[in-house]
Amino acid sequence: MFSGKISPFLALVTVIAAFMIIYPSLGTEVIYIDINSPQIRKFYLAMPPIYDITSVSQQLVKEFEETLVHDLILSDLFHIMTHSALPQQGIFVTENNVDYMQWMKAGAEFLLSIGIKSQGDVISAECRLFDVMQHIYIAGKRYKGKDDEIRLIAHRMSDAIVQHLTGERGIFLTKIAFVTDRTGNKEIAISDIDGHNLQMATKNGSINISPAWHPNGTSLLFTCFRRRNADLYQLSLNTGMITLLSAAPGLNAAAQWSPDGKKVVLMMRGSDNVELFLIEQDGKNATKLTNSWGNKSSPAWAPDGKQIAFVSDRSGSPQIYILDLASRKERRLTYEGKYNCKPAWSPKGDKILFARLEEGRFNIYSIKPDGTGLKRLSQDGNCEDPSWAPNGRHFVYTCKKGDNYDIYIMTADGGGPWQVTNTPANETQPAWSPWLN
Repeated sequence: MFSGKISPFLALVTVIAAFMIIYPSLGTEVIYIDINSPQIRKFYLAMPPIYDITSVSQQLVKEFEETLVHDLILSDLFHIMTHSALPQQGIFVTENNVDYMQWMKAGAEFLLSIGIKSQGDVISAECRLFDVMQHIYIAGKRYKGKDDEIRLIAHRMSDAIVQHLTGERGIFLTKIAFVTDRTGNKEIAISDIDGHNLQMATKNGSINISPAWHPNGTSLLFTCFRRRNADLYQLSLNTGMITLLSAAPGLNAAAQWSPDGKKVVLMMRGSDNVELFLIEQDGKNATKLTNSWGNKSSPAWAPDGKQIAFVSDRSGSPQIYILDLASRKERRLTYEGKYNCKPAWSPKGDKILFARLEEGRFNIYSIKPDGTGLKRLSQDGNCEDPSWAPNGRHFVYTCKKGDNYDIYIMTADGGGPWQVTNTPANETQPAWSPWLN
């Protein structure tokens, strides 16, 4: 049987947290960190010890701080300064008592001060964010949630900090779906991007592969062999309902939703080869997109929905090609390397990630859609299955550095890696969710 309803996705809305603006408004359009700059660097962020306004459980304070710091490190925007080197110790630094000169002397460029308190089983975390160099109070916010939502509160705060400083959304409330064999079978699991709050999306005891998110984040496509055929299913994460979308004999695999969520591209068996097909969102009206020599696999939509990157072995080895949907013309993208696979098109449209086999192992590369700008990103291990975060800056992938595969995160300019999973099981085929709230 498939598993039931998956709750955490939209558990985001359960935080009591109607967050409250302290002052000034979060709607400011000032950009303090330009993440699109080719010369972007890390900034020194001072984060004093969290000030306990009331007697909050130290375990909760520790979990909150560890989650927040991990998020800010993962943003790849900051050097987090050590507590011992910071001024104004033992107080909650606010707009009323901040001493900018002391923080400048300590080397801080930004300052994040946090106070926390509890009332019963409700936690309230309040933050103040400052531009030290310009002596500017950027913003303040208060978040409320129950004790067991402490990590969620931290993720929300991290998202707000990144958005204030960069003008772009943070990624810390998104999710990662992936294939795991930790139960003894290949099932699909979903977790926060730091690996916490894992839930099993399938529990059917069969082989489940290739999870893919709907653009609105409410469902997953996946391929399952429970009927002894590689059938395509859709799982609603709100209701737990399972729908069989495509059960043509042979492959119904590597499916991906179109950016508008109205169609699905997937691999299916053609008359002579494996081809790419397009089906409606209800699984009907299969239309063949390709019809040429060689097998096709791993389709990946361009964010404008007008092109699809895919893999073909027509040249004698797997290479990346791009299909224009209007003209049905295909062009070859990669010419180097004997085995290139698993393309993933950036949400910003500017890069395509893929895996390349060289010297007996795979590495992750990026390339521009016009074939220029080839860059190797992974440096060690056997790395495959890249999938972009919705910000178009981070990506998740599978890497084997020891006896098993785990999930890792990097940035497209080489930041990281950061390990997401760390179990004796194999965790593969990660798919990063879209924005979930």
